[in-house]
Amino acid sequence: MRFLFSLFTAVLISASAVAEPIKHNDLNPALVDLHFGTLAGVGWYTNEPGGAIEAVSTSESKLGDFTINLASTAGFSRGQLACYQGDDDTLYPVVIKDVKPDQVVIDRPLPRAMPAGAKFYNFYGNDAHANHFGFVCVADDALRQLAERPMLRRAAQYKSASGWEVINGARSVPQPAAGYGDVGGQPEDGVGIAVHSGNAGAGVASKPVVSLYENMVTNVVINPGKQAGKQAATLDIVVTEIRPSGEIIEAARTQVTRDDTIASVDIPYTITAGSKIRVKVTVPSSSESVFYPGSITHYHALSQAEDINRGKHVLFGDSWFASGGDLHYHLIKRLNKATVVSKGIVGNRSDQLVARFFNDVPGEKPDYVWIMVGTNDYYHNTTGLLFQAQITYLVNYIQSIGAKPILFNATVGAIAPGTGGNQLLKSRSYALNTLYVPSVSFLRSPLLPVKRSERETD
Repeated sequence: MRFLFSLFTAVLISASAVAEPIKHNDLNPALVDLHFGTLAGVGWYTNEPGGAIEAVSTSESKLGDFTINLASTAGFSRGQLACYQGDDDTLYPVVIKDVKPDQVVIDRPLPRAMPAGAKFYNFYGNDAHANHFGFVCVADDALRQLAERPMLRRAAQYKSASGWEVINGARSVPQPAAGYGDVGGQPEDGVGIAVHSGNAGAGVASKPVVSLYENMVTNVVINPGKQAGKQAATLDIVVTEIRPSGEIIEAARTQVTRDDTIASVDIPYTITAGSKIRVKVTVPSSSESVFYPGSITHYHALSQAEDINRGKHVLFGDSWFASGGDLHYHLIKRLNKATVVSKGIVGNRSDQLVARFFNDVPGEKPDYVWIMVGTNDYYHNTTGLLFQAQITYLVNYIQSIGAKPILFNATVGAIAPGTGGNQLLKSRSYALNTLYVPSVSFLRSPLLPVKRSERETD
């Protein structure tokens, strides 16, 4: 009898130790903009030192500053992607625009203050990988994005210059993609444009698009370029709502400031369903300027971002997600209320993730599955269509086991890598064309119910 009681007690204890699965608001994928966001479109340069270079700040750099004073700038160079330690003890990505013996000038107003004694690091360890601090920076920036960005579904997209027309006296010049500051991909993605202006209010406007939804997020990828006499160029971005009645309302307004590097700008707003939306990007002053508008993506905001510091997370991907690696280790540290395990394998492509998914992932009973893949695909010359198919499979597989996908878009291919030729345009094309976040009628798992309102908009 005592044995049966002990057995019953053991069963109860073991049952209570099994965590309940997380109840998600939905299983729509969460997106981390690695390519145009964290990396600002910047890859490896041939003059990179490789490995990790660390420098110490000699004085405080305040929020909004463009300069960081360092004890030494050895190993740092113009155009290099770097990261700095903010006063919240997390790392922030920046691009170096000038190097002096004891100071670096960066491409953007400092997004977070940097205390005296804080650290400044280079980002890339080699042509296809971040170094230790670069990986920490990726993890920190991913968690910031995931905390801020709502769950999204793509409503409409225009690549490169296809969605823009010049306004208010601006003129455009074809701008084929060639370097890290260019926003376009391969030739079939459309030739980009350089927009020249000398007038305040001149710039570009997008084609009006009907929105069937009220809560929206529009993402604009843009290089603000140069403005005469300015440390960095500033552009005004305005989203206009054109109601069926003909009434025109400003739905949202923001500014972006960069010194000739790419920015990925999310603009949230609420409109009346059935209205048209139009985006205008203009120069606020009359100085001579040139900027480079890129893709426009209109998203339907489904729900607010989840708190992901809970449950079980599986990192599924290539060497960036390898077990015991810097990304894995740092996510364990940051997600301190969750369990984080890695199923990353060095050299994996998207088709290899698809092939091993059901062997490696469902048995972990994850609440979240993170996908990091693409570098080995573009080195392997995987076509964009095939890469999209593999991402589609992975999203549906993750949803079919009741987990929420968290996807990174592609890394930035090196213009002059150690081997394999120029990879930049292929990586740009992945970032522009891959449907990481589903559209209204695409990437819906057949195992998930489709609401009537969603079916009507297919």
